[in-house]
Amino acid sequence: MHNRGNRMADDPTLNGDAWVAFCDQLKASGQIILDNSDDDLDRLEGFRYLSRLTRGGLQSFMENAATPHADVLPIAHNLKIGCDNPDAYYQNVAVDPQYDYSITGPRGTVNFLSVGAYSGGYTTGATTPGAQGHVTDNDPGVDQYVNIIASTTEPERLEPGQRWLRMEPETTTVIIRNFYLDRTTEQPSRLTLECLNPPEPNPGPLTSARLQHGLTMAGFFVQGVAEMFVGWLHDFQTRPNTLEFLENDDAAGQWGDPNQLFRHGYWTLEPDQAIVVHVPAIEAYYWNFQLNNIWEESLDYRWLPVTVNKHTASYEPDGSARLIIADTDPGWGNWIDTAHHRHGTWGLRYNQAVADIAPTISVVSIEELDGLR
Repeated sequence: MHNRGNRMADDPTLNGDAWVAFCDQLKASGQIILDNSDDDLDRLEGFRYLSRLTRGGLQSFMENAATPHADVLPIAHNLKIGCDNPDAYYQNVAVDPQYDYSITGPRGTVNFLSVGAYSGGYTTGATTPGAQGHVTDNDPGVDQYVNIIASTTEPERLEPGQRWLRMEPETTTVIIRNFYLDRTTEQPSRLTLECLNPPEPNPGPLTSARLQHGLTMAGFFVQGVAEMFVGWLHDFQTRPNTLEFLENDDAAGQWGDPNQLFRHGYWTLEPDQAIVVHVPAIEAYYWNFQLNNIWEESLDYRWLPVTVNKHTASYEPDGSARLIIADTDPGWGNWIDTAHHRHGTWGLRYNQAVADIAPTISVVSIEELDGLR
């Protein structure tokens, strides 16, 4: 009993110190919201954002961090990070590159499927995010089946239809992206991951080390993500109402899909104004536009028209699309609802574009809109 008492006193997970440190980390992250918002709605959404990041961090680093035995899970409900795509169903799984994995399951009928291996992350102190191997599937079909081997060494032989996902010694995560054109009709993939050479048949009992690591990383995740995208916001605010590419050396961009050209920016307008974004006729497998709040969270696309894509857009005779960002529906073009916001961030993705063509953007008064019709 004496030894057990000493262990409890010395072990930060048993004496509560690890939990207190986690709570302190969350408390400190709240200052990021206070320091970067002076609008009531921005601040309310900011603290909700931290709650969402907390759920996501605990899921990733506590519940699903046993890498040889981790599951393919959707990201936590309503967790929105870095201009999340409203057309996407995101899944990720932690992996350890010293092991080999199989990723298998029905491909589904969703328009676009990609599976990528990534390293680093957005957590405070994490190494620079980077991308390794990538598998893309543009062929939706009810009977299609995905069969992927993920490993650092290319297999000597692949089965018919099997593909290799290259991992590197620094790989930590596999991300699965399903992009819909029409959520009402398309079905996403249903993929599972199996470690082919696990060191043990199951994760075993919870240890102090695993608990402390999970709490620490979850806290760092909340802080790191919040800081990362506030940095984006500050950069975008220097050139409002533009859509531009991130700098090539921006680390966060390295967790994106390599098939995409992705413009970001900051939008702002007055109650008597509208923004017209003219998306040119472009040859691309997929494109979408969306509005976000200042924290880079997509606005609530479940209920409001805050996004449009290649399938849902209304087009001009020349194949271009005019997007009208305004508080109320102008009755023409593609209305994008501001959702009670006066400002925020936004994004325009081109997926597998033959050539890039920049959009044009103009801020006009509401009275001027009819003249543009």
